[in-house]
This record gives sequence, C-alpha cells and structure tokens, in this order.
Amino acid sequence: MAEGVLFNIVQGIIERLGSRAFEEIGLVWGVNDELQKLQLLVSRLRAVLLDAEQKQANNEAVKEWLQSVEDEVYEADDVLDEFYTEAQWRQMVPGNNKVSKQVRIFFSSSNQLVFGLKMGHKIKDLNKRLHEIASNRTFGQLQVNHEDAQFVIRERVTHSFVREDNIIGRDEDKRAIIQLLLDLDPIPTKNVSSISIVGFGGLGKTTLAQLVLNDEMVEKHFELKMWICVSNVFELDIIVKKIIQSATNDIAKSLEIDQFQKELRKIIDGKRYLLVLDDVWNDNREKWFGLLNLLMGGGKGSKILITTRSEKVAKITDTYKPYNLRGLSEEQSWFLFKKMAFQDGKEPTSSTIKALGEEIARKCKGVPLAIRTIGRMLYTRDPETEWSAFKNNKLSTISLFPPDYKIPVENLIRLWVAQGFVKSSNPNECLEDIGYEYYNELVWRSFFQEEEKDKFAKDFSFPKPNGGGDVIP
Repeated sequence: MAEGVLFNIVQGIIERLGSRAFEEIGLVWGVNDELQKLQLLVSRLRAVLLDAEQKQANNEAVKEWLQSVEDEVYEADDVLDEFYTEAQWRQMVPGNNKVSKQVRIFFSSSNQLVFGLKMGHKIKDLNKRLHEIASNRTFGQLQVNHEDAQFVIRERVTHSFVREDNIIGRDEDKRAIIQLLLDLDPIPTKNVSSISIVGFGGLGKTTLAQLVLNDEMVEKHFELKMWICVSNVFELDIIVKKIIQSATNDIAKSLEIDQFQKELRKIIDGKRYLLVLDDVWNDNREKWFGLLNLLMGGGKGSKILITTRSEKVAKITDTYKPYNLRGLSEEQSWFLFKKMAFQDGKEPTSSTIKALGEEIARKCKGVPLAIRTIGRMLYTRDPETEWSAFKNNKLSTISLFPPDYKIPVENLIRLWVAQGFVKSSNPNECLEDIGYEYYNELVWRSFFQEEEKDKFAKDFSFPKPNGGGDVIP
C-alpha cells in the first residue's frame, strides 16, 4: 500500500464522497451526478498511484503526470471542504436569533442559488480535467494495484427487470409509451423509429422503460427485446457488443468492430425488435448515426426507446416528439413516502406526524428518487424528535424557491455576470449575451423543469424591455 501524502488525501476524498453527509449535500445542491463522477475518477487514479510513485524517479513523463494529479487532487479536497463548511453553516443558521443580519442575508435564496451554480461549475470543470488526466497516455501505461482495485467505482449500471407492484403513479405514462411503441406505421418510409423519454434525474425514466419492456402486450408484439445501459460512454464497439450480449444472453467474444457489426445485423435482420438505450448522454449526431445505420435492418415497426435527461439528445435521436416525464402528484407522493418512511407503509395515527410527513413529501416536488431516498433516511429516525429538525435544517435547503416560482431569465443571467461566472476573452462581446448561451445549454440539459417564452424570447438580447421569458427551477 502506498503511504504518501497524496495517496492519503485521495483515500480521504473517496471516503468523504461515499459518506452520508455528502450524499445529503449532493441532494441539497443538485450535484449528485457530478460528485459520483468525481468519486469514480479519483478512485481510478488511486488504483495506479503506487506504480506512478515508484516510476516517477526514472520516468519524466510519469513525474509530470503525477504532478498534474497532485494539483487536481488538492483542488478536489478544497472544493469538498468548501461544500462541507457551507453545509455546516447552514445547519447553524436556522432559528439562531444571535446570527447577524449580514449572515442571514448571506444565506438567502438568491445567494444559495449562486453558491450551488458556482460549486456545480467548479466540480464539472474539475471532473473534466481529471477525465483528461485519466485519459492520458501515461495513465494507460501504469499498473493497477490490485489491493486498491476494490476501491474503483463502476459507472452506473441498469437492467431490464422491475416489479410492477413496487411502482407508484406511472400507469398513465406507461400506457402512453406503449401506444407509441405499438404504432406500426408512424413514418411509412422507415422500418425502425425511435422514442425518447426525457426528464431530469430521479424522475423514474429508467423505471418507466422497465415497466414498458416487461408489459405483456409489448412482449407479444416484438420478436426480440434488448436492453443496454449506455451512460457516459457512447462508443460504437462497446454499444454493439452490449446489444449482442443482450440479444443472445451470451458473452460476446473479443472481436473487431467489423465482426461485431456483422453479428448484430444478422441478429436483427427482418425481426421486429425493441431496443432500450437507457441513460443516453451523447449529443454527437455522427456517433448516433453510426449506430443507427447498423440498426436499420429490423422488421417494420421496430422501435428504439431512449431515456435521457437532455432534450438535445432527444432531438438528434428522435423521430417522434419526446415524451416529457413529469413528477408524481401530491397524493402519489404521499403514498410513496408512507411506503418508504413507515413500517409496512401504514399511515401514522398521529395527525401531527402525518402533517409533517405530508409537508416533507410535498417538498420533494414529486421526484420519486428524492421521496424514496428521504423516506428511507427518515425510517430509522424518530418522527417525534428528529423529523422536524430534518425538515427545518436540511430539507428546507433543497427547494430554494416556492413551487412554480418563475425566475426572469434576464435577472438570472445578470446574477451570473455579477458573480463572475460568465467570462469572455473578447472585450467586444456582451457578457449577458454569452450568459444567454449558457442558459440555453442548461435548458438543453433539462437543468430547469419548465421554460415559458414570451414574444420577445425569439430574438433575446440585452437590454430587453420585457425580458426573454421565465424559467421554473
């Protein structure tokens, strides 16, 4: 085992990111995905640190690579410290009458939004640099320490099975998707068409796809059903190999892409198939068409069902209008919360606890993942003494704005500019217009739940008398 300072810092980062405290921090500021990605990348680097430290004395390339790792590891440690310190301060502020007015202002909704955006950018940029380090040629030449390999975290993996009796509030969505799948002739000139389920993280896109795939009518309609989790890696050889494995229930041999594509086309040729591509992030049209060309040999009515958080992904892959998944109703949210938070899902006899539970469920805004996560967390806590403190000190930070609160886009962009988030090397460029480009990118990635445009939004620029529209967080 490596005993260097760098190794110990890396180990500490991995442990902190795996803690309950940072699970809650990620939920509060909406950065769970980026924190998980950071944990994955740091774990990959940890596995080769021992070999790098041994080789750096005689290898200048390894020495430089190790220095770049050290720089980013220290940056990651600082970012996590900043997150944790902010979270601790927030726990101290509510209800403390001695806190100064300035401190209370600092923890206002607008400042919390700014902090979340700033930290989100920091982690995303950090992950980008760490990914470049892990993709470096030097990294590929280093030996993995098998004692440390157990700490390497895998990327997200999903499967096709779900128990329908465990799912709440998705019957109508399921019927709508099945109707689209069973439509034999939406585009007369194409045998194969695609449908996208779009929504932000935690809404249950994967669960809905599982429900659809296991439906009896779908089972009878399609000759061949396949499921693969795509996630962050959209490489043709990897995806084709996964599809073959799903179709044949066999481990694909280590072949070249040419052999893979022949095998895939042979499997689907003339068959009406359903292929689920779960958790797609790729927005490169060329990569998508490279895969689609191999999938066009299916029989008439073949469908590709895609789940994604990004409307941009849906646009480049879709032949239908994307199916935008919404949150659960208040009634459905409360039913799910009871199932998670109370023994046997029974409604509490105490009206006080029931009212508190209903309020917590409402604050989850109909997001099943949030309801399940918080419900499981509260299951082990005393509702008489601990639930109220959780609602006031932690859950209150999840929703910075009231339900359906509209944020004028121009105000949001000016806030970003004022905080220094918007940069330009060209002094002739308007920072607000650049900020609007940032905003459009966030809309594509479903950062906002809803967007409402007015008549001025088409040609948005600054200044604008009536703004360019509103967004709902």
